[in-house]
Amino acid sequence: FWAEKGPCYRCLYAEPPPPGLVPSCAEGGVLGILPGLLGVIQATETIKLILGSGDSLVGRLLLVDALAMKFRELKLKKNPDCVVCGPHPTVTKLIDYEAFCGVAAGGTEAPQAGVPEISVEELAAMRERGQSPRILDVREPHEIAICALPGSVRIPLGELTANLNRLSTADDIVVHCRSGGRSAKAVKQLQSAGFRRVRNLTGGLRAWWERIDPTMPKY
Repeated sequence: FWAEKGPCYRCLYAEPPPPGLVPSCAEGGVLGILPGLLGVIQATETIKLILGSGDSLVGRLLLVDALAMKFRELKLKKNPDCVVCGPHPTVTKLIDYEAFCGVAAGGTEAPQAGVPEISVEELAAMRERGQSPRILDVREPHEIAICALPGSVRIPLGELTANLNRLSTADDIVVHCRSGGRSAKAVKQLQSAGFRRVRNLTGGLRAWWERIDPTMPKY
């Protein structure tokens, strides 16, 4: 992307995604070698631009599928009404993307309006008294393989709607993910499906291992 010579990133994606939609690399997982592969391609493009030699990727989007080792290319055109590189830009400086995406200090998700919550201290006290609510873990299987709260029901967020029969509206349910963003979305889905006794674990497992059980494996 080089706005002076072709389209910019906002020409491709006119608006940032909604807060909480895109998981971080820690939450979603990343194939470790992929950044290295793309970094070498970026370095090659940079050298070509410095030397003024070859055909650059400006105006072309290279899609890399490392698992299949396939490369695809899409042609991009400059958006004449782009809010960044158009003739009348309305976006002229960076925003606080951590605040926009709902990330609070320490990397946990900021509380979302309308989502009832419970702290890790409150949940730990309930478990000690033998009054633990039903715990719903909406992380992905590869995350659960690293660490998990014993006795939790494990349904990835993307599969929640199809597995509501595994839960009861009569249960007191606490939903968690790694840092609180996906679980907040799950709480809203459950509320829409008629669940009323459902709360989000504030800060998720990240808060749990920081303030309750520092021996729990971290990622």
